[in-house]
Amino acid sequence: MSYLTSNATLRGDITTALIQANQMDQGFIGTDIFPIYNSPVRAGQYLKLQLGNAELLNSDASKVAPGSAYPRSSRAFDNDNFTCVEFGLEEVVPDALASDVSRFFGLETETAKILLRNIQIGHESECASTLFDSGTFNATNALVPYTVTNLSTVNFVADVAAAKQRLLKKGVMANTVIMNQEVFDLVRRSPLTQNQFFGVVATDSRRLLSEVEIAQAAGVEKVLVGKAAKNSAAKGQTFSGAFIFPTTYVAVAQTAGGDFAAGGVGRTIIWSEDASAPFVAESYRDEGRRSNILRVRSNRTTKVIDSTACELITTSYSAS
Repeated sequence: MSYLTSNATLRGDITTALIQANQMDQGFIGTDIFPIYNSPVRAGQYLKLQLGNAELLNSDASKVAPGSAYPRSSRAFDNDNFTCVEFGLEEVVPDALASDVSRFFGLETETAKILLRNIQIGHESECASTLFDSGTFNATNALVPYTVTNLSTVNFVADVAAAKQRLLKKGVMANTVIMNQEVFDLVRRSPLTQNQFFGVVATDSRRLLSEVEIAQAAGVEKVLVGKAAKNSAAKGQTFSGAFIFPTTYVAVAQTAGGDFAAGGVGRTIIWSEDASAPFVAESYRDEGRRSNILRVRSNRTTKVIDSTACELITTSYSAS
């Protein structure tokens, strides 16, 4: 429920308001890694052709003598499934409070924006935990731990190159590198990464590399940096901000959207019959409370469709 804290005083001579974290909506990368896929059913099953059972990379063709039978392959199909789950959040907007603060901002509009951010934070957290999971994807230690002490020897480009080679051996061409903001800030300062982009430069002529430049240095289409933050403290406790994507890994992956046949590490599957958009904002009236009730909801699942399409680099990150 919306309310004013006991120490808040409305000043009639000021007609604006500060809303903290108002640029945080720009930091989400979850749907870039797990693009939206609309499903007409809440739960479904689909076929999978996997490297082993489907013999996708076998070299089984051989010479055939005249009149002899051709060798035959034996291909097996696997299957996988998904189930969408509804997530949601409501907030009460009392008429009296909405009128009282209307000279500062539109309470319903701003409340809807904040609720939308709340549910997006939940989705971003799902994407981070799904991607940075060594139980699903192979994880390999970085050549040198990603620490400030090791800044001059951190070899991000070589780590990514080795991960790309591991992916190629599984028939996957990586196009994306994903990392946490703190890891990114270390990588962009690394002399070896800067030398890869600029050539060998004097120590006093470096500048920080951008996401686009690091992507070029690493030989991928894009670098996604997890800038979004969340409150890591328990509800009701003093705010403690933390990045949603942790420092544990750097992911080297193939990302793609659309039909599953297009490949990619995964999708955010939305039950389209229940929701017209990935994140739906609704409202209804509660006359008993003389309030409007705002609701945001999402009926979805974050699904890995190809566990071979990502390699993790264990960073052993430290800010010291």
